[in-house]
Amino acid sequence: MHRLSEGITHRAWYRLLPAAWLAFAAGCGGLEAGAEASEAPSTQERVPQEAGPITPSAPGALPPAEAAPAPQARPWFHRVGGPQDDLGTGLAVDGSGHVSLVWLSTPRQDADRAPVEGEQLALSLARHDPEGQRLWTREFPRNRVDAPRVVASPGGELFLSGNAFLYDIDFGLGAASDGFLVKFSPEGEPLWQRRVGQKVYATVADASGGVFVAAEEWTPDGLLPVLAHHDAQGAFVWTRQLDVVERGTELRAAARMPSGQWLLAGRLEGVLTVDGQRFGAPGASSLLLLAFGGEGRLAWGKAWQGVDAHVSGLEVDPAGGGVLVGEFSGDLTWGDSRLSGPGAFVLSSGAEGVERWARALPCGQAPAAPAVTLDGEGSVAAVCGDTLSQYSPEGEQRNEQVLTPGECSEGNCPVVATALDFVPGQGLALTGLQRHGDAVNGDQEAFLRLLAP
Repeated sequence: MHRLSEGITHRAWYRLLPAAWLAFAAGCGGLEAGAEASEAPSTQERVPQEAGPITPSAPGALPPAEAAPAPQARPWFHRVGGPQDDLGTGLAVDGSGHVSLVWLSTPRQDADRAPVEGEQLALSLARHDPEGQRLWTREFPRNRVDAPRVVASPGGELFLSGNAFLYDIDFGLGAASDGFLVKFSPEGEPLWQRRVGQKVYATVADASGGVFVAAEEWTPDGLLPVLAHHDAQGAFVWTRQLDVVERGTELRAAARMPSGQWLLAGRLEGVLTVDGQRFGAPGASSLLLLAFGGEGRLAWGKAWQGVDAHVSGLEVDPAGGGVLVGEFSGDLTWGDSRLSGPGAFVLSSGAEGVERWARALPCGQAPAAPAVTLDGEGSVAAVCGDTLSQYSPEGEQRNEQVLTPGECSEGNCPVVATALDFVPGQGLALTGLQRHGDAVNGDQEAFLRLLAP
């Protein structure tokens, strides 16, 4: 299966949206169908509605009239980019419901297409309020940057990470190279930056303005996984290197557990020993799940030998269980479920990796690396390519829908989603790419949209 991006989008450390918002079949499923989705109002057209004051009744007064229902969230949509190819690679929602987006802009010229006027090579970061109004945008010229992603602290601080290989990139704090991590204020000002490895693959914000990072260094002996927890000022809370792993190992998904432990998931080739515990088997692929405590020591771990899988997304439910999405080949047995590949999956685990439920994840006509998010009650939303799927905490499928364009005058605008997150009290935010026109002369733009119930 072709993977559009190796980017893994991780969400804030908690979820506040009730599970009922996930029942989109009669709500956002209708909004996504046909013209209603494409006619969703822009942020400039909306007028905020506020409920009137509630006053107590005087003794003996007649019962008050029935209270007006609370204003309903409304869907919104932004086309992002310019004449070049644009791709949304990550988004994050903070504690106040603000949505931040990172996207890449790449000139269109290749073997089949000619340059166009005004195209540019850039990485951009933007922040929106919960109703979709853009608050600011920062644009950074670039050469080569791989899979940038963004996570948000509860207070609105942002952590931008990615891989600047061959050429540096400047975010206002001097040259950033290799695997970079940059912290921004809620107003978009760069605060500090760190090199966190040859390549960085996962970042997770903590509850106090710090961040956990999973990266790797390249050594003559092989790949060296690196884990680090930085405090709000960028200093190490702890850091550690694991043993050298065989090529093909991909420990690239991470999440924060309610206990304060850090959960790491991915693909293991061969054997890895961590704090005296041995995982995997020589010459075999395994699905690996490791939990690290506050000082970086292994709390527990589990490996599923013979599983040929690539994990692209990981979230933790309120009870501390994990939900993983990715792609796999061969057969995958998980609990009472047996999946046959190649294809995409969503897996749910309980405490210390106990197998719960598994589902094959549909990817539609435009497959890409799957992404996942959870609401505050553990309900699951996963996206793969152009298809959004939703499940109860117990794995019951609640909805499946093909994503239609948010705005399209060309008649055919394929959509590929790459990241998603819940906006408390509003709905589900999505980013990715939307193509306008044919493959040679058309325009590929990033998008940011809200699917409201």
